Amino acid sequence: MSDRRLFLSALMGGATLAASGSILGCRKTDAVPGGDSRPTGDLSILNGALVLEHTAIYAYGLAGGSGLLSKGALAVGGIFKGSHESHREALGAVIKSLGGSPADPKKDYDFSAFELKSEADVLRLALFLEMKAARAYQAAVSQFKTKALLEASARIMGDEVSHATILRAALGKTPAGFYSQIDELD
Repeated sequence: MSDRRLFLSALMGGATLAASGSILGCRKTDAVPGGDSRPTGDLSILNGALVLEHTAIYAYGLAGGSGLLSKGALAVGGIFKGSHESHREALGAVIKSLGGSPADPKKDYDFSAFELKSEADVLRLALFLEMKAARAYQAAVSQFKTKALLEASARIMGDEVSHATILRAALGKTPAGFYSQIDELD
């Protein structure tokens, strides 16, 4: 199986990536003026995406243990958490294959800006995080240097938008005709 297909199948199904120093033909580093060489470009974007996945996984775990969710919301949250775990696994494997170090998750995340006292509060937090992630992946699409990463980023963005759409419906929000009309705080 080609590296490109392996990466895409990992993002879509959680398969393990083969370790390859030149997977997807991505650069390990870009030269920085002055002779400095540090991870930039695709590797930097991938690590930024990984941070978003860590945040979402933590938030869904927090929500699941909050006691605030109905049985149905808890089940859907578990599915969404699993999706983010799959993204995290694939992103971490690609970062390692490029010679980078995947960003570690924090021990704790601060969601104090959200009062988490009801199921609706928890769903609003989840919607906020899903839309932030969708917008970050949208931005990544225009920045990736390789076609496989462009396609994978677009695929994950679709997952995030799908999650946001379901969360909007659960919150009783009206459907949006276009992605650009969705505001995570409306």
